[in-house]
Amino acid sequence: MKNLNYIFIFLIISCTKTIEFNLPQTDQTMILEATVESGLPPRIVITNSQGYFDPIDSSLLNEIFIHDADVVLSDGNQEFILQEFNFNGIYVYSSLDFAAFGQYGKTYSLKVNKGNKTLTARAKIPQPLEIDSLWFEKYEAYDSLGLIGAKFTDPDTLGNCYRWFAQRINTYKYNYPYPFDNVKGTVKDNRPLAPIGSSTDDKLFNGLTFDFIFARGEDGDFEGPDDEGVEEGFFKTGDTILVKSTTTTYPVYLYVRAMENAAVSNGSIFASSGNLPYNVQGDGLGIFYGYGVSYDTLICE
Repeated sequence: MKNLNYIFIFLIISCTKTIEFNLPQTDQTMILEATVESGLPPRIVITNSQGYFDPIDSSLLNEIFIHDADVVLSDGNQEFILQEFNFNGIYVYSSLDFAAFGQYGKTYSLKVNKGNKTLTARAKIPQPLEIDSLWFEKYEAYDSLGLIGAKFTDPDTLGNCYRWFAQRINTYKYNYPYPFDNVKGTVKDNRPLAPIGSSTDDKLFNGLTFDFIFARGEDGDFEGPDDEGVEEGFFKTGDTILVKSTTTTYPVYLYVRAMENAAVSNGSIFASSGNLPYNVQGDGLGIFYGYGVSYDTLICE
């Protein structure tokens, strides 16, 4: 048996080999991330693609956004020429015309022209469906931490798709060690956040009333002082939660599911590579979200 072990170790060591290769240069591609949702103005972000191994530094934001593009949104009856706005270094194309705000049941088309490149996309805002009830589901191991529980009734029509978001709208009561030594009095979440597993279709629960639980989403590089450690993914006693439940379409569900699977498997040698199932056509890639939105509020106690 000892001899076999030695042979096995020798085979592992002898099979180790350094592989070197040069990645081919690729042209930059336009990337579109656009959203229309009920009651809010359209939000369109247009960027240039970046190489996988390109360095990320302070100059990236100055180079990644595409400026001065011709962006036109149509609701089927009226066209809106969108303007470019700068929100703290993030450039967004939108309109302040109330007629351009998202409306239930409408299908929107989007056209982007920049130089000799054109992108087009379509998105529908479905009718919203409200959650029946909400509660704070405490986690047994921690008295003050928990998740959001919800009861929901799905219509008896196959093909409905959903996505859930939540935002802590209460403020921090005290400061934390650096770099969070100035958070007192600021709202915990700047926007509604979707947790991993936020999107689903109704294949498994069509026409049923059921309970489900979802965790707290994270905001990437904009995480707060209680987004790591034991509190990561949890809400806690005293939080006031704005719950945003949305109806969406099957193409958006497919994109979100693939995006979340890629995020979970990031860095895994067994993860499959490939482009996400975009719904944008033309000289680039991207997604055009359409959301029918309903809101509710929950106090965790």
